[in-house]
Amino acid sequence: MRIAILSDIHSNHIAFEAVLKDINNREIDMIFFLGDYILGGYGSNETVDLLIRLQRQSEKHLIISGNIDELITSIEENADWICTVNNQIYNELGAERVSFLKSLPSNLMIEIEGISMFLCHNPSEIEVFTMVDSLRRENNTPNISGLAEIANGLESDVCIFGHYHLFLDEQVNGKRFICPSSVGMPFNGDVRAQYIILEIFDGNIIISKQYVEYDWIELVKNFDEKGYFEKYNNWSMNVVTTILTAHNYFGTQELRKNVE
Repeated sequence: MRIAILSDIHSNHIAFEAVLKDINNREIDMIFFLGDYILGGYGSNETVDLLIRLQRQSEKHLIISGNIDELITSIEENADWICTVNNQIYNELGAERVSFLKSLPSNLMIEIEGISMFLCHNPSEIEVFTMVDSLRRENNTPNISGLAEIANGLESDVCIFGHYHLFLDEQVNGKRFICPSSVGMPFNGDVRAQYIILEIFDGNIIISKQYVEYDWIELVKNFDEKGYFEKYNNWSMNVVTTILTAHNYFGTQELRKNVE
C-alpha cells in the first residue's frame, strides 16, 4: 500500500497541480489530504475545485478540514472579528465550495493492513515543535516531551497531521507521529512543494519525502493580477515572501528587524 499525504496547500493551486502531476507518475493507491486548503495563494477556487474533483473520482481519497478552512467558512457566524481579506476569499468561494469545505470531517480514524491511523490537522494544543526560530522554522526541533504527552492519550498506532508546515517523523512512547510539511507554503527554507509517500510493507511504515518544483513566478503574477497587492498590501507581501523564501513571514515583523 502506497499513500500520498498532502497538507497545507493554502490556495497555492500551482504547487498543488504540480504535486498531483508528480503523484500521477507514481504508483499511489490512496491520497490523504490534511487540511488548510485556502487562504494564502490567490487560487482558493481552483484548489477547492481540484479537491471536489478528486473526491468524486475516488472514495479512497480521504479529505479532512483544517483550522483555516473552518475559520473562513465560519465568517457568517463570526463576522465581527474576521479581517477583510478573509471576507473576500469567502465571497469568492461561493456557496457550493463553502458547503464542500463545511462538509469535511475534522479528523478520521482508519485502519490499513492492521495499522490504526488517526488523521487530523493539528493533534493537540500542545506544540509539536520546540520553537527555536519563528522566522526560520527549519531550526525548530521536535518537542519530544509534548509528543509523549499526546501519545499517552492517542488510541491509534500512528498520528498523521499537518498544520506545522514542517516535516516530522518521530516514534514516541510506542506511537508514530508523521507530518508531511506543506504543499503550498513550507516553512523549512525549501521553496519546493512538499509532501510524503507512506508505504506499508510487511507491517512496517516507510516514509519518503517528496519535493516538487513549480512555477513560483506564475503564482506571483496571478496574485498581482487578482488585485491582492493593491487591496491587501501588507498581507499580500507576507504571503508572497513566505512562499518565495519558505520562511514564516506572518507575525514576525519585529523578529526580522533583529534577524535580517
